[in-house]
Amino acid sequence: MFNKVVYLFIALLMLSDCQASQDSNVADKKNGIISVPVANLREKPAHSSQLVDQEIMGYTVKLLKHEDYWYQVQTEYGYTGWMTDKSLQLADKAELKQWKDCKKIRVSKVFATVYSKSDEKSTPVTSIEMNTLLRKIGTANGKWLKVGIPDGRIGFLKNQDAVDNAQKKLKSSQLRKSIIETAKMMMGVPYLWGGKSSTANDCSGFTSIVFRASGIELLRDAYQQATEGKAVDFKKDFSNVLPGDLLFFGKDKITHVGISLGGGKFIHQRGCVHINSLKPADTDYSDSDRKILKAVRRIIGD
Repeated sequence: MFNKVVYLFIALLMLSDCQASQDSNVADKKNGIISVPVANLREKPAHSSQLVDQEIMGYTVKLLKHEDYWYQVQTEYGYTGWMTDKSLQLADKAELKQWKDCKKIRVSKVFATVYSKSDEKSTPVTSIEMNTLLRKIGTANGKWLKVGIPDGRIGFLKNQDAVDNAQKKLKSSQLRKSIIETAKMMMGVPYLWGGKSSTANDCSGFTSIVFRASGIELLRDAYQQATEGKAVDFKKDFSNVLPGDLLFFGKDKITHVGISLGGGKFIHQRGCVHINSLKPADTDYSDSDRKILKAVRRIIGD
């Protein structure tokens, strides 16, 4: 009987030490890597709470608070919100550095799929959105990339759906062209308040996605983006407004943003991503937008 009690006591001590070690390890993990296609950030730790933002797979967040199965996090661009623990992979400093330093690819399509084999008929591992970051492991058959997901899963992505994440330095004219091409890829994408994915977004989420695809990280909300770059004293005919300039709208304050296509044309998210004009002679003229145009900002240098 004595021996059984001793053995039980020792076992409990070992279990306690193991649990303490695990708790210590978890306590060391102050960061997270998004491991789901789209992670929802909510105002409060509840699924019924308002959606304030989204972040996508491969990007990192700083952990601020923990409540039940929710984490309050801060994104790389400084936005805060609550997301579930299933949305991210916890990471300590070493793990975070390892992820940031590894070779990665960036998804360049509006929507793509990672498969279990280098075959479209194989079982999907996960769906992914534009700008998703995945670890680059290798290639297969010349048409596929072998990739790693932040939670450790491995899969295959079509080569044509991604580019190396290392951004090449482009001339301003090339950068403007790239931004417009990316924006037009999302024509018809539906509106979602707080959305910042390539398959559903709000106005500033849309501009954020487009610029991120060219290596430019914008602040989250329209009024915040209106503080970036430099002001453009635009002419009445908009002849000095360049492709890629940001247009800001609002009555008393800035509440909407779009991307100039050059001159009076612009692409924006309202109901869905579409193109309008600020020139009355154009068939897609938007009088309501022309009346509340407040500012034009140049993010890309001349």
